[in-house]
Amino acid sequence: MGSVSHSEMRVLLRAEGLSFVSPDYENTEQKSFGFFGASLLPDAKKTDMIIVNLTGLYAAEQPALSYLNIRELYFNYQIDSSSKFFFGRKINDWSHLESEWNLGLFNPQFRWNSLAPEAQGLTGLFWQKKESLWSLSLFASPVYIPDQGPGYELKDGKFQNSNPFFSSPPQNVSFKNGVILPIDYELEKPETSEVVFQTLYGAQLQLGEKTGFFTSIAGIHKPANQLSLGYKVVGVVDRVRIDVVPKVYTETNLAVDVGYREEAGSVTLSALYSNPKAASYENGFNAPEFKESVSYGPQFILDIKPFKFQLAYLDIVGGDIKDLGPDASEDRKALSQRFLFRQAFQIQLSHSDVFFKSFKLDTSFQYRQSEKDEFKQIRYKQRLNLKGPWAFWVDFLLIETAEDTISNMGPYRNLDQVFLGVTYDI
Repeated sequence: MGSVSHSEMRVLLRAEGLSFVSPDYENTEQKSFGFFGASLLPDAKKTDMIIVNLTGLYAAEQPALSYLNIRELYFNYQIDSSSKFFFGRKINDWSHLESEWNLGLFNPQFRWNSLAPEAQGLTGLFWQKKESLWSLSLFASPVYIPDQGPGYELKDGKFQNSNPFFSSPPQNVSFKNGVILPIDYELEKPETSEVVFQTLYGAQLQLGEKTGFFTSIAGIHKPANQLSLGYKVVGVVDRVRIDVVPKVYTETNLAVDVGYREEAGSVTLSALYSNPKAASYENGFNAPEFKESVSYGPQFILDIKPFKFQLAYLDIVGGDIKDLGPDASEDRKALSQRFLFRQAFQIQLSHSDVFFKSFKLDTSFQYRQSEKDEFKQIRYKQRLNLKGPWAFWVDFLLIETAEDTISNMGPYRNLDQVFLGVTYDI
């Protein structure tokens, strides 16, 4: 493996800095953080038997921000000229809508930064057959890995302000008589075997050539990529203790893409249906009830090198989550979360070109707005690859939400952020 990885993988050393620039930022005491680590990436110029795509970063000043993101790690075997086996963790483009908006209904998500999630692969056995006019993919697995969210610290019943991306639950509870009591949380971590060993299976049929009309139909039955959070309230004289119990719950997802593509761009209309089944809890617990949802939206792409212009829209109908139980309240948000936002419009412009045969410059600007979830978001990224091993990049993300919004975007209103990074390819 050592000799194979040396010849077939790229190893990038990384140093990064993160700063929060909003004057209202109060999530943590410090506003700037430093990271160092490495990435293992596949070589785009080679067809490898083993594909590795992972990044590990360590934050010396705040370990809760450290992470290991294994996006893909799989072995592939060519059966014949049109068929392949893949075994391991692999990203599959099940739904164009999911890939564009990172919904996390098919592929699990790396949500270290909730405002900029990334897809991770499902883990199991994939079989794919590709012909000129159609392709068929089958997937099955006895192993399930949920979303990878931001790290957190729970000390003496309190969630610590150690990770700016972690949205902690309420720290106090208010009663009708005006009394306000602090909350102590107890998190009952499930056994690893109870979470990991689950059954997953799915299939995808794609019709169409590289240009012209195309369609894709996909379906999957699997555990949801987020865990169900049930809780039980235990009364104490001057405090309230809440015992939180995470559980796996299952879902069935169906996706359809229809569109037309040419070298200069494409038009796609997508729909995605999800039917979750709630986990069961003992009597006395407050448990979430998940409603089925339909997500839909078009996307338009105009690709005229070196520029690329994109328009996209997302709307999610249904998908409500309501806690049911002796202590649940209609005016209180459910402890569990499924969608970060439920409606948005997006416009994106990107540019990629090589200058003087010495450096490559990649630039992208994205604007995202939602009337239903009451937020606006701007993201600007630029990466400079020099001829040789060095690369430098900057990533701005600005977020604005309504002051009194009750949407899931509300807790992130002060997370205006700037990433700076440098990589060295060894």
